[in-house]
Amino acid sequence: MSTIRLNDEQMRRFICDGVLLLDSVPDAGLHQTILDKVQYVNTHDSDVRNNILPRVSELQQIIDSPTIKGALQSILGDDYMLSPHRLSVPSEPLAPEERNLELSRGENGPPVGEGSRSFTIWHKDKLDHTRYHVPRFLFLFYFPQDTPVERGPTRVIPGSHYYDQITDADHAFAYVPDQVKAGSCLLAAIDIEHAGMTNLTDQTRHMVKFNFRRTRNPREPSWNGGTHDWQAPNACLGRYAHHETWSYVWDWMRGIHNTGFEPAKDIDHHLSNLNGANQQARLAAIYLLGAMGEPALEPLLSSLMRVEGLNRILPRYFQNADGNVETRGDPLERRWGDGAYIVQDEAYALSCLGEVAVDPLLQLLDREDPWIVINAAFALGEIGSPAGRAVPKLAAILDTSDDRIIRAVLDAIACIGSNTIAALPAIEKLLLMPRESWNTNLKFGEAIVGDRIHLNAIYALLLSDLDMDDMEDLLLEVLEQPTSNVGLPAVALEILTRRGSPRGIRHAIDYLQTRRWDDTRWPEFQSVA
Repeated sequence: MSTIRLNDEQMRRFICDGVLLLDSVPDAGLHQTILDKVQYVNTHDSDVRNNILPRVSELQQIIDSPTIKGALQSILGDDYMLSPHRLSVPSEPLAPEERNLELSRGENGPPVGEGSRSFTIWHKDKLDHTRYHVPRFLFLFYFPQDTPVERGPTRVIPGSHYYDQITDADHAFAYVPDQVKAGSCLLAAIDIEHAGMTNLTDQTRHMVKFNFRRTRNPREPSWNGGTHDWQAPNACLGRYAHHETWSYVWDWMRGIHNTGFEPAKDIDHHLSNLNGANQQARLAAIYLLGAMGEPALEPLLSSLMRVEGLNRILPRYFQNADGNVETRGDPLERRWGDGAYIVQDEAYALSCLGEVAVDPLLQLLDREDPWIVINAAFALGEIGSPAGRAVPKLAAILDTSDDRIIRAVLDAIACIGSNTIAALPAIEKLLLMPRESWNTNLKFGEAIVGDRIHLNAIYALLLSDLDMDDMEDLLLEVLEQPTSNVGLPAVALEILTRRGSPRGIRHAIDYLQTRRWDDTRWPEFQSVA
């Protein structure tokens, strides 16, 4: 089945706003069947979570529809991956006596009906990686029923996928789609600020959320266009214009990097705007400095080193002796975060400089401050394949007991995507170590660090340039290991089914055959024609 790729105007809108509303398939009966089944699952299954797709297999037809698949290919490349994490999110009606509300579209945390799983506080999901400006990940929110504003569709803050924080003033720019028909899909940058809404109708609002990720750095445009330099779309939804940022992302998605540098000027002024509260000024500074080439290199390195030794590796939130949560440091400070973190603006700018920054960043990997090492690793990862010579040193750093450095370095190796053979022994060692080897609890004891490390390590293999012969035995061994981490076997299976030998594919099929979902006990649903 052929797909319908995005055009230039749609791609420009996505780059600016971080969101697109698209129709999937015009099959009312299919959407009604999905709605009936999702309703049944939410009512009768205690916690379906990541099993929603095998439980309601018709959802695959939405993901594979020409419009949705074409949009995913356009934004993430042809070989994107569906993440094993997916979720059904019902929003229950507010009690009738509570519905007399006057709501704008930007409230932070409006009320929800009892039993809702919809989260109405503005937030970014914590997906165990840093916040990227280029599209490496994507949300898809699918609505199987008509969802007018009164029923509470998902809302977003356009442009906020580039921001390190939002304020109350940003809420007024919330985008709430008002044309959500059965089959509509909201595609959104995974780092966008989003929230649910209050359901003021009599009917449960159902929505299923999927995550996707890019598996290769772009080499050419993957949408229907991309042959011309950046120009702004006809309209944007966001609060600010970020032309320097948008132009950089546009070129990155076309596989174009550092074709020429701009004259260096006002460097000190731009440096002063980095890591500040003004989102428009800080983003402009990142990409203006990143476009200046070598003259900006030393100033950016010096600016980054000003945070050395300031304990930015300590997370922002911590639990005090009384068991209460407290905030550490200035809200504008960049700090490590167990769920997700934002690096220094200097690291984003250094990555824009490309190969000229590789050797200085390699030197920063020797620093004792983990936060400096993490920022240097991030910048090397964003440089991509030209930083392939950094992989041996990054691999050597993996021999540390600091799980934060391990996770950041694995992300960097994945994003570089070349010369991964130099890191394979270190990655293999990490994958075969029991998750309890890092017996360090994350946020107040809710998770085990080893799960995060395993997932980052297996993704480094997925995004690698390794020959299958070099990693197939390792992948089969991963499948044999017991794990509570849904992502680990899922990604191993993804690699095997894409690139495996007949032996590897046979193992993958055997693994899946013993785990297939028993869907034979559905009640009879009457679909609408």
